[in-house]
Amino acid sequence: MHDDFLFVGLSVDQAECEGDEVRHAPQGTIELPRRMRHLEVDRRGYPVIATVDRSPKEVNFGGISERRKLALATFDWCAVCGMPFADELRWQMVFQDGPLPSSVISGEAPVHEVCALYAAQVCPYLFSPHSRLGDEMRKGTVREPVVRFAGFESTSAVTAFESQLQPGVYTLHFEHRGQRDEFSYRTPNEIRGRFADVLAREKDLPVSDPEGVLIRLFNRLDEEGEVAGAALVAGAAFAKDIFEVQGFGPFRGKHYPTVAGLMLKGTEEEIREFSSGSGDEAFSAVGPWVLERASQLPAPLQRWRARGQGMVRRPGPPPPQGPGRSVAKNAPCPCGSGRKARRCHPSGMAS
Repeated sequence: MHDDFLFVGLSVDQAECEGDEVRHAPQGTIELPRRMRHLEVDRRGYPVIATVDRSPKEVNFGGISERRKLALATFDWCAVCGMPFADELRWQMVFQDGPLPSSVISGEAPVHEVCALYAAQVCPYLFSPHSRLGDEMRKGTVREPVVRFAGFESTSAVTAFESQLQPGVYTLHFEHRGQRDEFSYRTPNEIRGRFADVLAREKDLPVSDPEGVLIRLFNRLDEEGEVAGAALVAGAAFAKDIFEVQGFGPFRGKHYPTVAGLMLKGTEEEIREFSSGSGDEAFSAVGPWVLERASQLPAPLQRWRARGQGMVRRPGPPPPQGPGRSVAKNAPCPCGSGRKARRCHPSGMAS
């Protein structure tokens, strides 16, 4: 199924070429877009793109993380550089000739145009028409003779679907609408002029202080799902089947839906109080981010939060359980943070 291709970030070890074809452009010969310069690099000097599994000891360029895809969808970030799209098109590799339908669904998160053009010249799978996937599940799959990228106005929805490559495993799929541009190539030589032009016009992307914290945390090599947790409490916890998605088992049964309810129906004071007292850097940033983006949340997050409206009931004040207290001091806080009430909301929660 073409939608399940990993189209960026395949390592040299996971792509093979036939004949004398050069695998990819050596690192350092292709100018790095400004928006990618904050990324960590692996031992060979390759930037660690936003969507791949990582740890301080190992970067798995062939392993696309569903947790990280959820964060990309929630905060509307590029799958290569991990920066916001702002008013730029969302680019996606497509596997169809001729006019595209009104919506295109893919198992990969979208990217900026400049990031797609960079990846086309560096990624060994995208670089050569003779390259083949080398990972165990799709070993021998040959790259399409012509690679086609399309640019869309928006990512309208992100939904969990059962993978056709791995029955019983759910993965996130992105729906894009409003195609406005495209490019295609057989070899990267055909797009180097376009890359130079886009690179020359590259703009700095607006990033607020809370979003800057989330981006910094997200792109660390030792990030272990903290930003995916922040995405859940921002509203992704209301996405259908989200806890069935690969990698989300550890999140199941936790307090994320409860805190997401606070982010959805709590007052500004409650949201800020929770964020500032959470003791978690990602949680401390996500509340202010939700508040500052309240009227312009990304479309997938708006859909998830709309679904949550029917799932969350605004709680009234809990019954008193001690002089001047709304809950017992050592009881879990009713906001759902998992902390003791005396440390999280010592004066009780507003009704």
